[in-house]
Amino acid sequence: MLKELKAGEKVCQAVIIRLQKVGNSSNGGVFAKGMAEDNSGRIQFIAFEKGIVNTLRNLEGPQPMMVAGAVDIVKYSQDMALQIIIQKLDPVVPADDISNLLPMGNFDKDAYLDKFNSLIGQVKTPSLHQLLMRIFSEPFLSAFLKNPAGMKMHHAYSGGLLKHTVDVAELALAMAHTVGNVDKDLVLTGALLHDIGKVKEISAAVGFPYTTEGRLLGHISISALLVKKAADEIKLPLNQLQWLEHIILSHHGEQDKGSPIACATKESFLVHYADEVNAVMNQFEDQEKHHTWVFNRMLQRYLFLD
Repeated sequence: MLKELKAGEKVCQAVIIRLQKVGNSSNGGVFAKGMAEDNSGRIQFIAFEKGIVNTLRNLEGPQPMMVAGAVDIVKYSQDMALQIIIQKLDPVVPADDISNLLPMGNFDKDAYLDKFNSLIGQVKTPSLHQLLMRIFSEPFLSAFLKNPAGMKMHHAYSGGLLKHTVDVAELALAMAHTVGNVDKDLVLTGALLHDIGKVKEISAAVGFPYTTEGRLLGHISISALLVKKAADEIKLPLNQLQWLEHIILSHHGEQDKGSPIACATKESFLVHYADEVNAVMNQFEDQEKHHTWVFNRMLQRYLFLD
Protein backbone atom coordinates (compact mmCIF):
# COMPACT_ATOMS: atom_id res chain seq x y z
CA MET A 1 0.00 0.00 0.00
CA LEU A 2 1.34 3.41 -0.97
CA LYS A 3 0.64 5.09 2.37
CA GLU A 4 2.93 2.59 4.12
CA LEU A 5 5.98 3.25 1.91
CA LYS A 6 9.16 4.62 3.45
CA ALA A 7 12.29 6.15 1.93
CA GLY A 8 14.79 3.51 0.82
CA GLU A 9 12.19 0.82 0.16
CA LYS A 10 11.46 -0.91 -3.12
CA VAL A 11 7.96 -0.99 -4.55
CA CYS A 12 6.30 -3.33 -7.04
CA GLN A 13 2.52 -3.08 -7.30
CA ALA A 14 -0.43 -1.95 -9.39
CA VAL A 15 -1.14 1.78 -9.18
CA ILE A 16 -3.18 4.42 -10.98
CA ILE A 17 -0.82 6.63 -12.96
CA ARG A 18 -1.78 10.29 -13.44
CA LEU A 19 0.78 12.00 -15.67
CA GLN A 20 1.39 15.68 -14.92
CA LYS A 21 4.46 16.70 -16.89
CA VAL A 22 6.99 15.48 -19.45
CA GLY A 23 10.11 17.54 -20.05
CA ASN A 24 13.87 17.72 -20.55
CA SER A 25 16.25 17.31 -17.62
CA SER A 26 19.35 19.46 -17.03
CA ASN A 27 21.70 16.73 -18.28
CA GLY A 28 20.01 16.59 -21.66
CA GLY A 29 17.79 13.62 -20.91
CA VAL A 30 14.04 13.42 -20.48
CA PHE A 31 11.78 12.98 -17.48
CA ALA A 32 8.13 12.41 -16.68
CA LYS A 33 6.42 13.04 -13.37
CA GLY A 34 2.99 12.82 -11.82
CA MET A 35 1.04 10.99 -9.15
CA ALA A 36 0.72 7.27 -8.40
CA GLU A 37 -2.42 6.26 -6.48
CA ASP A 38 -4.06 3.30 -4.84
CA ASN A 39 -6.99 3.21 -2.43
CA SER A 40 -4.68 3.92 0.51
CA GLY A 41 -3.44 7.25 -0.84
CA ARG A 42 -1.13 8.81 -3.39
CA ILE A 43 2.57 9.49 -3.90
CA GLN A 44 4.56 11.44 -6.46
CA PHE A 45 6.53 9.60 -9.12
CA ILE A 46 9.30 10.52 -11.51
CA ALA A 47 10.87 8.57 -14.39
CA PHE A 48 14.04 9.24 -16.39
CA GLU A 49 14.39 6.16 -18.62
CA LYS A 50 13.47 7.12 -22.20
CA GLY A 51 11.29 4.11 -22.91
CA ILE A 52 9.28 4.60 -19.72
CA VAL A 53 8.91 8.32 -20.39
CA ASN A 54 7.62 7.59 -23.91
CA THR A 55 5.11 5.09 -22.50
CA LEU A 56 3.89 7.66 -19.99
CA ARG A 57 3.73 10.36 -22.65
CA ASN A 58 1.33 8.24 -24.71
CA LEU A 59 -1.12 7.45 -21.91
CA GLU A 60 -4.64 8.76 -22.49
CA GLY A 61 -5.81 9.85 -19.06
CA PRO A 62 -5.31 8.00 -15.74
CA GLN A 63 -4.30 4.38 -16.30
CA PRO A 64 -3.74 1.32 -14.09
CA MET A 65 -0.13 0.20 -14.46
CA MET A 66 2.29 -2.19 -12.76
CA VAL A 67 5.12 -0.10 -11.32
CA ALA A 68 8.49 -1.13 -9.91
CA GLY A 69 11.02 1.28 -8.49
CA ALA A 70 12.69 2.85 -5.49
CA VAL A 71 11.14 5.16 -2.91
CA ASP A 72 13.10 8.33 -2.17
CA ILE A 73 12.62 11.82 -0.74
CA VAL A 74 11.65 14.45 -3.32
CA LYS A 75 14.65 16.64 -4.08
CA TYR A 76 14.40 20.08 -2.46
CA SER A 77 11.21 19.03 -0.64
CA GLN A 78 10.51 21.09 2.48
CA ASP A 79 8.14 18.55 4.04
CA MET A 80 10.17 15.40 3.29
CA ALA A 81 7.60 14.26 0.72
CA LEU A 82 8.28 10.89 -0.88
CA GLN A 83 8.34 9.84 -4.52
CA ILE A 84 8.72 6.66 -6.52
CA ILE A 85 11.59 6.65 -8.99
CA ILE A 86 10.08 4.37 -11.63
CA GLN A 87 12.47 1.75 -12.97
CA LYS A 88 9.94 -0.54 -14.64
CA LEU A 89 6.46 0.13 -16.00
CA ASP A 90 4.06 -2.40 -17.53
CA PRO A 91 0.35 -2.50 -18.38
CA VAL A 92 -1.76 -4.55 -16.00
CA VAL A 93 -2.85 -7.98 -17.21
CA PRO A 94 -5.85 -10.09 -16.09
CA ALA A 95 -3.65 -12.05 -13.67
CA ASP A 96 -2.59 -8.91 -11.78
CA ASP A 97 -4.31 -8.03 -8.50
CA ILE A 98 -5.79 -4.55 -8.91
CA SER A 99 -8.30 -4.69 -6.04
CA ASN A 100 -6.31 -1.94 -4.33
CA LEU A 101 -7.09 0.58 -7.08
CA LEU A 102 -10.75 1.42 -6.48
CA PRO A 103 -11.03 4.02 -3.71
CA MET A 104 -13.74 3.15 -1.18
CA GLY A 105 -15.42 5.81 0.93
CA ASN A 106 -15.52 5.55 4.70
CA PHE A 107 -19.31 5.35 4.98
CA ASP A 108 -22.09 2.79 5.33
CA LYS A 109 -23.38 2.38 1.79
CA ASP A 110 -26.44 0.36 2.85
CA ALA A 111 -27.42 3.02 5.37
CA TYR A 112 -27.06 5.71 2.72
CA LEU A 113 -29.18 3.73 0.29
CA ASP A 114 -31.89 3.58 2.96
CA LYS A 115 -31.61 7.37 3.42
CA PHE A 116 -31.78 7.85 -0.34
CA ASN A 117 -34.98 5.81 -0.66
CA SER A 118 -36.47 7.62 2.33
CA LEU A 119 -35.76 11.02 0.76
CA ILE A 120 -37.50 9.97 -2.46
CA GLY A 121 -40.45 8.86 -0.35
CA GLN A 122 -40.64 12.31 1.28
CA VAL A 123 -41.49 13.92 -2.07
CA LYS A 124 -45.29 14.13 -1.89
CA THR A 125 -46.00 15.97 -5.15
CA PRO A 126 -47.19 13.05 -7.33
CA SER A 127 -45.58 14.22 -10.58
CA LEU A 128 -42.19 14.92 -8.97
CA HIS A 129 -42.24 11.60 -7.11
CA GLN A 130 -43.10 9.83 -10.38
CA LEU A 131 -40.19 11.60 -12.08
CA LEU A 132 -37.75 10.43 -9.41
CA MET A 133 -38.99 6.86 -9.62
CA ARG A 134 -38.67 6.91 -13.42
CA ILE A 135 -35.09 8.23 -13.37
CA PHE A 136 -33.82 6.12 -10.48
CA SER A 137 -34.85 2.81 -12.04
CA GLU A 138 -32.64 0.08 -13.44
CA PRO A 139 -30.15 0.02 -15.05
CA PHE A 140 -29.47 3.68 -14.24
CA LEU A 141 -29.86 3.13 -10.48
CA SER A 142 -27.08 0.51 -10.31
CA ALA A 143 -24.69 2.83 -12.16
CA PHE A 144 -25.64 5.75 -9.89
CA LEU A 145 -24.95 3.71 -6.74
CA LYS A 146 -21.40 2.77 -7.72
CA ASN A 147 -20.26 6.01 -9.39
CA PRO A 148 -17.94 8.58 -7.79
CA ALA A 149 -19.06 12.20 -7.52
CA GLY A 150 -15.73 13.43 -8.83
CA MET A 151 -12.52 12.33 -10.45
CA LYS A 152 -10.45 13.67 -7.57
CA MET A 153 -11.91 16.97 -6.26
CA HIS A 154 -14.58 15.59 -3.92
CA HIS A 155 -16.23 12.25 -3.10
CA ALA A 156 -13.81 10.57 -5.52
CA TYR A 157 -14.55 7.00 -4.51
CA SER A 158 -16.94 4.20 -5.36
CA GLY A 159 -20.39 5.20 -4.11
CA GLY A 160 -19.31 8.81 -3.72
CA LEU A 161 -22.17 10.08 -5.88
CA LEU A 162 -24.72 8.40 -3.60
CA LYS A 163 -23.16 9.89 -0.45
CA HIS A 164 -22.84 13.36 -1.96
CA THR A 165 -26.41 13.32 -3.28
CA VAL A 166 -27.92 12.22 0.04
CA ASP A 167 -25.87 14.72 2.05
CA VAL A 168 -26.77 17.59 -0.30
CA ALA A 169 -30.46 16.65 -0.18
CA GLU A 170 -30.46 16.54 3.63
CA LEU A 171 -28.64 19.88 3.88
CA ALA A 172 -30.94 21.56 1.37
CA LEU A 173 -34.04 20.22 3.10
CA ALA A 174 -32.81 21.36 6.52
CA MET A 175 -32.20 24.87 5.17
CA ALA A 176 -35.62 24.86 3.49
CA HIS A 177 -37.26 24.13 6.85
CA THR A 178 -35.39 27.05 8.44
CA VAL A 179 -35.93 29.54 5.60
CA GLY A 180 -39.60 28.71 5.13
CA ASN A 181 -41.95 29.72 2.33
CA VAL A 182 -40.21 27.51 -0.23
CA ASP A 183 -41.36 24.51 -2.27
CA LYS A 184 -39.70 21.74 -0.26
CA ASP A 185 -40.64 19.04 -2.75
CA LEU A 186 -38.96 21.03 -5.51
CA VAL A 187 -35.87 21.57 -3.35
CA LEU A 188 -35.64 17.88 -2.51
CA THR A 189 -36.22 16.74 -6.09
CA GLY A 190 -33.64 19.21 -7.41
CA ALA A 191 -31.08 18.11 -4.82
CA LEU A 192 -31.57 14.42 -5.64
CA LEU A 193 -31.22 15.07 -9.38
CA HIS A 194 -28.62 17.86 -9.49
CA ASP A 195 -25.63 15.61 -10.26
CA ILE A 196 -27.19 12.62 -12.04
CA GLY A 197 -25.27 13.53 -15.20
CA LYS A 198 -22.07 12.41 -13.48
CA VAL A 199 -23.17 8.82 -14.11
CA LYS A 200 -22.49 9.49 -17.78
CA GLU A 201 -19.71 12.07 -17.33
CA ILE A 202 -17.34 10.02 -15.15
CA SER A 203 -16.66 6.32 -15.59
CA ALA A 204 -16.73 4.08 -12.52
CA ALA A 205 -13.79 2.15 -14.01
CA VAL A 206 -10.31 2.21 -12.47
CA GLY A 207 -9.01 5.77 -12.37
CA PHE A 208 -12.49 7.28 -12.80
CA PRO A 209 -11.71 8.65 -16.28
CA TYR A 210 -13.98 11.15 -18.00
CA THR A 211 -16.11 9.76 -20.80
CA THR A 212 -16.26 11.29 -24.27
CA GLU A 213 -19.85 12.37 -23.56
CA GLY A 214 -18.70 13.91 -20.31
CA ARG A 215 -15.93 15.90 -21.94
CA LEU A 216 -18.22 17.12 -24.72
CA LEU A 217 -21.27 18.03 -22.65
CA GLY A 218 -20.38 18.16 -18.94
CA HIS A 219 -22.49 16.80 -16.11
CA ILE A 220 -24.75 19.83 -15.72
CA SER A 221 -25.98 19.65 -19.32
CA ILE A 222 -26.25 15.86 -19.17
CA SER A 223 -28.30 16.09 -15.95
CA ALA A 224 -30.73 18.53 -17.55
CA LEU A 225 -31.08 16.33 -20.63
CA LEU A 226 -31.78 13.22 -18.53
CA VAL A 227 -34.44 15.07 -16.56
CA LYS A 228 -36.04 16.46 -19.73
CA LYS A 229 -36.22 12.99 -21.30
CA ALA A 230 -37.85 11.46 -18.23
CA ALA A 231 -40.16 14.47 -17.84
CA ASP A 232 -41.40 14.05 -21.42
CA GLU A 233 -42.04 10.35 -20.81
CA ILE A 234 -44.27 10.98 -17.79
CA LYS A 235 -45.69 14.26 -19.15
CA LEU A 236 -44.41 16.38 -16.26
CA PRO A 237 -46.16 19.80 -16.30
CA LEU A 238 -44.04 22.37 -18.12
CA ASN A 239 -43.96 24.82 -15.22
CA GLN A 240 -42.59 22.14 -12.86
CA LEU A 241 -40.00 21.09 -15.41
CA GLN A 242 -38.72 24.63 -15.91
CA TRP A 243 -38.37 25.34 -12.16
CA LEU A 244 -36.58 22.01 -11.74
CA GLU A 245 -34.30 22.54 -14.74
CA HIS A 246 -33.34 25.93 -13.31
CA ILE A 247 -32.15 24.28 -10.08
CA ILE A 248 -30.03 21.80 -12.03
CA LEU A 249 -28.60 24.31 -14.50
CA SER A 250 -27.72 26.83 -11.77
CA HIS A 251 -26.45 24.54 -9.03
CA HIS A 252 -22.86 25.79 -9.35
CA GLY A 253 -24.24 29.19 -8.40
CA GLU A 254 -22.72 31.48 -11.00
CA GLN A 255 -21.88 31.31 -14.68
CA ASP A 256 -18.17 31.84 -13.99
CA LYS A 257 -18.29 28.67 -11.87
CA GLY A 258 -19.64 26.55 -14.71
CA SER A 259 -23.40 27.00 -14.47
CA PRO A 260 -25.18 27.98 -17.70
CA ILE A 261 -27.40 30.28 -15.63
CA ALA A 262 -27.05 31.91 -12.22
CA CYS A 263 -29.36 31.08 -9.30
CA ALA A 264 -32.57 33.12 -9.41
CA THR A 265 -35.00 31.29 -7.10
CA LYS A 266 -35.00 30.41 -3.41
CA GLU A 267 -35.02 26.72 -4.26
CA SER A 268 -32.01 27.00 -6.56
CA PHE A 269 -29.97 28.93 -3.98
CA LEU A 270 -30.72 26.30 -1.33
CA VAL A 271 -29.53 23.45 -3.55
CA HIS A 272 -26.48 25.42 -4.69
CA TYR A 273 -25.30 26.25 -1.16
CA ALA A 274 -25.98 22.72 0.06
CA ASP A 275 -23.90 21.37 -2.83
CA GLU A 276 -21.07 23.82 -2.18
CA VAL A 277 -20.97 23.24 1.58
CA ASN A 278 -20.91 19.47 1.14
CA ALA A 279 -18.07 19.62 -1.41
CA VAL A 280 -16.04 21.89 0.90
CA MET A 281 -16.62 19.76 4.00
CA ASN A 282 -15.51 16.71 2.05
CA GLN A 283 -12.05 18.28 1.74
CA PHE A 284 -11.59 17.68 5.46
CA GLU A 285 -12.71 14.05 5.18
CA ASP A 286 -10.47 13.16 2.25
CA GLN A 287 -7.20 14.06 3.91
CA GLU A 288 -5.11 11.46 5.72
CA LYS A 289 -3.14 13.87 7.86
CA HIS A 290 -4.64 15.12 11.10
CA HIS A 291 -3.93 17.94 13.56
CA THR A 292 -1.93 19.84 10.98
CA TRP A 293 -2.18 22.39 8.18
CA VAL A 294 -2.44 20.99 4.64
CA PHE A 295 -2.65 22.94 1.37
CA ASN A 296 -5.88 22.12 -0.48
CA ARG A 297 -5.76 22.39 -4.27
CA MET A 298 -9.53 22.67 -4.73
CA LEU A 299 -9.90 25.59 -2.31
CA GLN A 300 -6.43 27.05 -2.97
CA ARG A 301 -5.68 27.58 0.72
CA TYR A 302 -4.31 25.82 3.79
CA LEU A 303 -6.85 23.88 5.85
CA PHE A 304 -6.42 22.77 9.44
CA LEU A 305 -7.35 19.11 9.71
CA ASP A 306 -8.46 18.03 13.17
